[in-house]
Amino acid sequence: MHPGVAAATAVALLACGCGSGTSPTATTATIAPGSPWLGTFAAVALPVPVNSLQALDCVDASRCWAVGSTVGVGGAPNGAAVITTTTGGAAWSSQAIPTAVGYLSGIACSDRRHCTAVGQASQSSNGLGAIITTSDGGAAWTQQSVPAGMSDVTAVSCLADGRCTALGTVPGGVAALVSPGSSSPWLQEGTLPAAVSGATSISCTDFQHCWAAARTTVDLSHVAGAVDVTLDGGATWTALPVPAGIGNLDGVSCLDGSTTSTLPTPGTGTSTSTLPTPGTGTSTTGGNATPLGVPGVACAVVGTTDTTLNGTRTGHGIVLTTSSGGAEWSSQPVTPIAASLTGVSCTAPGSCVAVGSTVATSAQAGLVMLTGPNGATWRQAAVVGAPQPLTAVNCVSSSRCVVVGESISEHLDGG
Repeated sequence: MHPGVAAATAVALLACGCGSGTSPTATTATIAPGSPWLGTFAAVALPVPVNSLQALDCVDASRCWAVGSTVGVGGAPNGAAVITTTTGGAAWSSQAIPTAVGYLSGIACSDRRHCTAVGQASQSSNGLGAIITTSDGGAAWTQQSVPAGMSDVTAVSCLADGRCTALGTVPGGVAALVSPGSSSPWLQEGTLPAAVSGATSISCTDFQHCWAAARTTVDLSHVAGAVDVTLDGGATWTALPVPAGIGNLDGVSCLDGSTTSTLPTPGTGTSTSTLPTPGTGTSTTGGNATPLGVPGVACAVVGTTDTTLNGTRTGHGIVLTTSSGGAEWSSQPVTPIAASLTGVSCTAPGSCVAVGSTVATSAQAGLVMLTGPNGATWRQAAVVGAPQPLTAVNCVSSSRCVVVGESISEHLDGG
């Protein structure tokens, strides 16, 4: 079950910046020297009573959708929310969705008309997983059938051809769902490895290859981060060798930079065995009898070192990157004030934005980390007016990004 959401004033932050190679003006705050991610921030209002946004997707520089929950007004319970922007985040409007939906945690769009949002049905209906789709840009959302026993649908990824892959909670673990097209029914495919107890993000590069950021259960109070991959459209999933000593992994973004679609050659990869010291940026490699990965695929995965289930925010944010589809990983330097990173979006291999929250303080401020092309050093962005954690980010270019979180949205417009 998802935690309740306390009442808060909803605001959005508008960032207006410069593209790569453009000198900032006196009113423009440089996010990172030599980086294309530049901007200043200003507040705009989100639709009432939207309070907590958990995911978003942008199909181009102007059109995006975000999902999450509302805060109850006048005694009404918290509900699900879908909002959209046609101005790249400068202004948002709410869309009507089926009343049987209680909470939404993921969304993916194939184009300006076709989107899929996932989450949970309301307790007053059946309290099981929920999937809603639109084929007209959100003018109407329709609830889809979910396989019996699936208590929550937590993440979804859609391709331009309309094929979508989602992840849902089933008794004993997590299973994949696949819809071959916008008007096709959802079919349950294979389950993730047996130890996986939850999955929060999925990224697919084509109809066969998807990566899931997940967690495995260590004991009643502790978890470990996991990245799982499918090479056959969700029918089978395999755990990739990630570093030891990490907690929840909450975001993944993968891009296919290869020129072919060949599968990995057995025996060519190496595994990750220990987490390097934060800030070193060193590669974590070691022996592995059954190496996995997909050559040419670049991924970034974000999370935290905190392994406590539902514990205090005592961890340190982590960023793991790979250029081999997960055969080997590198740990990137992260600012010491980061407690957890929960979302990441890459526009090109090595050019990514990650969001999350700072160490446990009274403000629990939002945090943005950015890198430039070719894997330049990750830097912290100066976020103004983001007192709440940030949860998700979606970028369509190095100068066009939208960020959402607790009562917060941010918009980077680099021209």
